[in-house]
This record gives sequence, C-alpha cells and structure tokens, in this order.
Amino acid sequence: MIPPAELLYELLESQPGSDKRGLVRLLRGRGHQATAHEVNSGLYSHPARFRWSRDGEYRRIWFVIAATAQRPLAPSQIKTANVADTLYPWQRRALEAYRLAGGIGVVEAVTGAGKTRLALAAAELELAEGGKVVVLVHTLALVDQWQSEVEKHVTLRGRAVHVGRLGGGRTDGLETCDVLIATVQMGHRERLLPPPFEGLLIADECHHYGAVEWQAALEERFRHRLGLTATYEREDGGIEEFLNPYFGQVLYSVMYEEALADDVIARFKVAFVGVPFTSSETEQYEQAASWASKSRKRLIDYYGVTAEPFATFIKEVNQLKKAAAGEASKQAGWYLSAFNKRRSVLSNAVGKLERLKQLAQAVASADRTILFTQTMSASRAAVDELANEGISGEVLNATMDLSERRKVFSAFEDGVHELVAAPKLLDEGIDVPSADLAILLASSKSKRQMIQRMGRVIRKKADGRLARIVILFVEATVEDPDEGAHQDFLEVITEAADEVRIFRSLDASDQIVDYLNAWAP
Repeated sequence: MIPPAELLYELLESQPGSDKRGLVRLLRGRGHQATAHEVNSGLYSHPARFRWSRDGEYRRIWFVIAATAQRPLAPSQIKTANVADTLYPWQRRALEAYRLAGGIGVVEAVTGAGKTRLALAAAELELAEGGKVVVLVHTLALVDQWQSEVEKHVTLRGRAVHVGRLGGGRTDGLETCDVLIATVQMGHRERLLPPPFEGLLIADECHHYGAVEWQAALEERFRHRLGLTATYEREDGGIEEFLNPYFGQVLYSVMYEEALADDVIARFKVAFVGVPFTSSETEQYEQAASWASKSRKRLIDYYGVTAEPFATFIKEVNQLKKAAAGEASKQAGWYLSAFNKRRSVLSNAVGKLERLKQLAQAVASADRTILFTQTMSASRAAVDELANEGISGEVLNATMDLSERRKVFSAFEDGVHELVAAPKLLDEGIDVPSADLAILLASSKSKRQMIQRMGRVIRKKADGRLARIVILFVEATVEDPDEGAHQDFLEVITEAADEVRIFRSLDASDQIVDYLNAWAP
C-alpha cells in the first residue's frame, strides 16, 4: 500500500536525506507495512512536496520541499502577465494546471500548437515573482529562436528583459541576465542556477534530457520546472529513471482534436500512397527480413532479450552488441545489420521516386513542400527527380552551418525554392517557413517523429487552406498500414483529420493528385 504523502512528509522533515529503504524502516516503526516500490511511488507522485539528490553514483536520498515552493502560483499574476493575455484557450488551461501544481510538470502538445508561447507566459510569471529563468535546448539553432521569442514577447515591469546565452562560444550567467538560454551540451557541466538565485527551468523538447549524459543539467535547485514536448516518450527507460522524478508528471496534454477545436492549427488530411518493390528489391528485402527474424528469435530465446515493446528490444540488442563478447555480440550485430539492410531497401525503393515524380503536379500546386527521407543521398535523388519536372528544390545538409541553413530557408520563404528535403534535420526544433504539403519517403515507427514531421505543415495558413501529408510506403512490408504499420500514429490522427485515405500502387496518380490538390477549406 502506498504510504500517505503527509506521513512521508512528516518522516522526511524529521529524517532528511533518507533513502527509500530507510523510509521503509521508519514506516514499519510506525506500523505501516510498505515496500520500497510503494515508497518510491509515493515520493514520485508528489514532485511539489519531495525532491531527491544523489548520494554516490546510484543511491538517491530524499528531502521535503519548503512549503513556500509547494503553494500554487498566485492567480492574480496570470491576469497581469502580458504574454498570458494573448494565449489560446488550451494554453490558458495548461498554464492554470502548471500554477495549481506549484510550477512543476510537463506539458505535452503536438508540434505547431504553441508550446513556446505557453512557456513564455510561465517565464513572465517567474520573473514577476523575482526569480530567474533558464531555457534548456539541445541545438544552437534553438538558442537563436528562443532568444528572439523572449526578446520579442517577455517584459519585466514594463521593460525588456536581459537575455544571456550559454553555448556556441558564449558563457553568460544569471548574474548578468534575467533569462539564460543554454544548450544542454554546456548545461550538463556548468552550474545553471547558482546561489542565491531561485527560478524556473524550461526544458524544451524535454524527452532529450532523459539520456544519462544530459540529466545532470536538471539541477535540483530550480524551484519551478516546466518540461515541453510533442510526445513524452523515449525508446529507453529515461522517462521513468530521470524525467518523472524531476518533472513529476504530464500536467496537460494537447492532441490534434483539442488544437483544432481551439483553432490553433490548420485542418489537415493524410494520404498513404503504396508502391511496389521491384523483383530485385523483393529478394533483398525478404533476405534481410529472414535474417532479422532468425536473429531476433535467437536473441530472445537464448540471450534473454526482451521481446516487446520493440523499443526495449532494440535497446537491449544495442547494449548486447557493445557490452558482450563472443556469440551473443555476434548475434546482436547480425540482427542490427539485417535490420538496417531492410530499412535501407525500403527507404531507397525506386517505386517511391517514380510515384514522387507522378505527384509533381501536387507539389507544384502547393504553397511550399517539405520532403523527409532516410538518407542524404535519398534527399538529393528526390530533389533531382522533381527538378526534371520543373520544380526547384534544395537539400538541407547536416554539414551546413547556421548561416547556410538560413540562406536555404530564406530562399524557401521567398519562393526561390518550392521544396526543401532533408533526412532528419527538420524533424524537430527548427522553425521552418510555412509549408502546406509534407511528403515522407521514409516513414518512422516512432509516433513522436511522425507528429514532429506533421507539425512542419499544420501551422495555420493565412487563406485557411488544409495541410496535406503524404506517406509513401512499400506494399506488403512493415511499412504497409494493412500490415499493422503506423497504428499508434493512426489512432492519434484518424479522428482529427478531415480525411485519411490509403491509395494502392494500382490507383491512378491523377486520382491522388486530385485528392491532394483539393485543399480549400
């Protein structure tokens, strides 16, 4: 039985720095038969009341949080915050949930719904209380974006706030600024909130910080903590091990239906477009799939790898390959090689490029188009294919610096390029000029990645047009919706989309183009 929070609070007030086993002993002395697991559940369920710190590499010791830090933020402050006056209804509801939770928690909202504006309102509340604000990001491009947004929208008692930067050659600190934008690469090894300051940590795309190497940036001294993400999930145990203990829980979750009801995002429709394999591709795919299946079975049966969920399976296989020796390591390597070969055959299927060429009229009719691929070579091949149809496009290269990327985006904004393509650079974080058509040549098993990609085109359009998302897949493979692909993603979008249609390889391209070009609201 989970012990009452009041009893845990009383015990930790008298015995601060106790670990979970010590608390079990104290509870049993009071006649309460709780297990260590139940004590953990009680502690983690009340992040506004309890905090932990490390004692050695693994042991966590617990303390109570001062009563002043537990109290909800004053409602009157929400009414006077300038940013809060411009919030959408869902953002107001989320801000209220954040206030009632004592300023600790995660807000999960689909890309394009406006997480940044909500965070700016929370930052303004913190500054009004006399605190400082740190925004933690995972790329230098996001440092630029957050600095611009803070300087544009946040004020402190009628004046502009002072914004500092930590990362990219800058080493500012809160001694000289009100708001510090820090990369996690610097934040995990520098003190972000030195005494005597108190404040708010805004963790942008907070799912990233569940990695072992980054969680050190989640400093215990922050009295208020706001995590932002499109989907609060990882493919390892980082949510449970690092993020939930720090942020507590998801305070508010916004999916497409609510965002549409609040008129935050554009209405949208989705087309799954099937293509066939060539005989050679079929042979390569089946060979790789067979090897992957055999290796998977051996890894599960002989080496104890967890079968489901797939994220856990692939994590353990990678660990086995790195940590083990001999046959176990070889088997893990064979599986990963076969898995990657299968994925490569799917992403480079010639049928996808042929179908893309047939959809050129839809690309030409779009305001702008974003194309997602698995590799840089696939991006280049797709752009070249459409160039033959008179469509100007550019590839975003991972080696480009920020100034080069800005040039590409500027040309995209101005209409010099009708299309930009990239493997993963556009998946999250980067502000992209408004587009209304997304084409995925390489889909993803990750619901989070699919939602991030959709977010690139579902921002509201000035003329009210629908966003369109095209997902190309090879029929009768793991990409095929009829074979169970994209079930989590389909559950999220089916009720919200104006329409979701699956086209097969035998369907005429004109039929698909007509569907995509019917974009009027």
